[in-house]
Amino acid sequence: MKNPAIDSVWDKIRHLEMGGSEAAQAKLNEVVYLAKAIGQAKGEEVANEVFDYGLIETALLRCRQLQDHELKDLGYDELQIFYRYATSAMVRAQIVIDTNHSELGL
Repeated sequence: MKNPAIDSVWDKIRHLEMGGSEAAQAKLNEVVYLAKAIGQAKGEEVANEVFDYGLIETALLRCRQLQDHELKDLGYDELQIFYRYATSAMVRAQIVIDTNHSELGL
């Protein structure tokens, strides 16, 4: 990818504080943009396959909700679960984009 989603901002998502919420929202916006771009160019089914049918977006949203204390009785452990899923799924998505959709210039 021209601008990989996983970068120093992405790394901040794993923190309950220290800018984690802002990082999660920024990366959520970025993933939504990428999914729309692929969906428009290649079709919704391809975008769904690349981004695990919205689960990357959901995991990032849950990270932000945890950081903003919107989800009661959940905390650091759950943040790490959502963060690690989003990270591993996004690594895979980036590889698929680079391998199969590089002509999109994302």
